[in-house]
Amino acid sequence: MDRIEVAKGVEATRDFALFLRDERTLVISDLHLGFEGALAEQGVSIPRFQRRVVLERLGKMLDRGKAEKVVIAGDFKHEFSKNLVDEWVEVKQVLRFLKDRVTPVLVRGNHDNYLATILGDLNLTLNPRADVGGYTIVHGHEEVSTLHPIIMGHEHPAVKLKDELGAVVSVPAFLVTERLMVLPAFSPLALGVDVSSYPYLSPILNRTPIDDARVIGVDENEGLLDFGDVEGLKSMRAALLMK
Repeated sequence: MDRIEVAKGVEATRDFALFLRDERTLVISDLHLGFEGALAEQGVSIPRFQRRVVLERLGKMLDRGKAEKVVIAGDFKHEFSKNLVDEWVEVKQVLRFLKDRVTPVLVRGNHDNYLATILGDLNLTLNPRADVGGYTIVHGHEEVSTLHPIIMGHEHPAVKLKDELGAVVSVPAFLVTERLMVLPAFSPLALGVDVSSYPYLSPILNRTPIDDARVIGVDENEGLLDFGDVEGLKSMRAALLMK
């Protein structure tokens, strides 16, 4: 399944994005560009593939839709304390890729402390929030005052599944309530936080009743997977533990 309507005019897509149909706007979050470079500075070396995967995902996302705007709801880059050389290169390459096809809008995340310096070279601004089509789009690491439903990232929600051998598989997921929608991380390196974990990272999520939230997983091969609600997932796991 490629798309599921989660509210009037709003679709969850297999591209880790929400699509606001009337506004022709895609919303994604948590690219964490430069993650491998940040690990390298800590002495941890892993194969560098994230930029390639992010560009492939963006290309597929734009090819499948007819978006005119892409809102990135925070954590475009990874390193908190400075701009790494890798981040200068990757952020500019990804944003130029987007600018060739759509209008990018960037919302500040808690990892984006120095992102504005890089954006200056591209004549782009870093916004505390974006209000689009009756929704307030924020990163989610801070409280926000709004009368509108919220779209946010930050939490990296995922469904954790165990196979027959006990290995854990992490499936990125959307969390959807009437007043709040949480995006899966766009980064392939963000393994995600179990949707039934509590407390959450976000103060917005911590004040939101979440047991009735709809959980929609994203599998790049299978598309979208409807897992029902958070309470149902908790009950299923409890039943499995009793066996």
